[in-house]
Amino acid sequence: MDLRAFLRAEVKPALGCTEPGAVALAAATAAKEFSGPLEGIRLRLSANVFKNGHSVGIPGTGGLQGNRLAAALGALAGDASKGLRSLEGLPSEAVERAQKLVETGNVTEQVVPDVPSVYAEVELRGPEGTAGAVVSGSHDRVAEVRKNGKVVRRLLEADTSVQGRPAYLEELMRLTMEDLWRLAGTLDGEMEIFLLDGARTNMEVGEAGLQGDWGLGVGRVLQERGTPGDLLWEIKATASAAADARMGGVPLAVMSSAGSGNHGITAIIPLVVAARHWGSPFRSLAEALALSHLVTGYIKAHTGRLTPICGCAVAAGAGAAAGLVRLAGGTAAQGDRAVASLVASLVGMLCDGAKGSCALKVGAAAGEAYTSALLALENCGVGERQGVVYATLADTARAVGTLSTLGFSSADSVMLRLLGEP
Repeated sequence: MDLRAFLRAEVKPALGCTEPGAVALAAATAAKEFSGPLEGIRLRLSANVFKNGHSVGIPGTGGLQGNRLAAALGALAGDASKGLRSLEGLPSEAVERAQKLVETGNVTEQVVPDVPSVYAEVELRGPEGTAGAVVSGSHDRVAEVRKNGKVVRRLLEADTSVQGRPAYLEELMRLTMEDLWRLAGTLDGEMEIFLLDGARTNMEVGEAGLQGDWGLGVGRVLQERGTPGDLLWEIKATASAAADARMGGVPLAVMSSAGSGNHGITAIIPLVVAARHWGSPFRSLAEALALSHLVTGYIKAHTGRLTPICGCAVAAGAGAAAGLVRLAGGTAAQGDRAVASLVASLVGMLCDGAKGSCALKVGAAAGEAYTSALLALENCGVGERQGVVYATLADTARAVGTLSTLGFSSADSVMLRLLGEP
């Protein structure tokens, strides 16, 4: 498998939550085709994009929330060329105008069935006509642009399988932990720098969460109340703090993994904190980060991009567990064991949308990743089939995928009802 292609596609910087980020990108793209005053915006969203953007903070807005606001901001002041950072550097005047547009009821959203889990369709309306754009399949994939109801640009289908997955993910799904372990060791200098830069990016967000009053304050309180010098507490505090800041709307980008900033926080921060404690060489950290992203992407390829199961915990937590084993000098077999223990602990955790309480889930996943790695390094924890969890990454990922797509198939519809689907 082409590791460079995987990292280029799966590990990207994103400002704020990636679901409202996708909505803002669609709106900013549509705005390039729009002329005249903006009178209204119509959103048509997948259930998962609606759910994840419903209650999450938008960076640069002072704590304002939601997909409708993201769409208004993207239309009024977004820069589509920045992708998932399209709302970077928002002027205060644009925030005021967007808030007014939303408050007057001129931005509507609708959940639509039978679309990909990542789907955001935005239509801008005004006296001089309409313009629209569709993000579909992944958070930064602008699939279609329209003007006055006519398609002006449509993205040609990429190299995908019959299931709609990119070819590199199909190849990834055929590998074993041993294969991923070897692949992580093939990093060239450019990939190493890229991964370490991503680590610094996410640690900056973690530090912002520890030092400021963001979100639920989970990380800050854990840091203040935890045992000084205890690596488990520091991992949980820093990861939670990064999610606190991100969900609270901190105007800083994070390095995402598998399309999610919180996945990126969970997959990266435990390894960086441990590397600092252990004095690990940068090269060792980079290889561990590569493995973490690979395992995260591996499980997400089986479950789907947006799921009823909390991917920040189950997928990225598994990635971090395997990466910590590698960082500590363990083996691929112990990496399998760490993943099995992590999944056995957290597989029932549901995703009820992106919001402040995600910091609790991210912290739990980060702490369980470290615990699972410690167990695996002693050849303890789950080493054989236990319930729906298997001894190998491949079998466990297939089981989690089945649980997510079939076992929890009605969970999202129930959560939408509880959230007050429009």
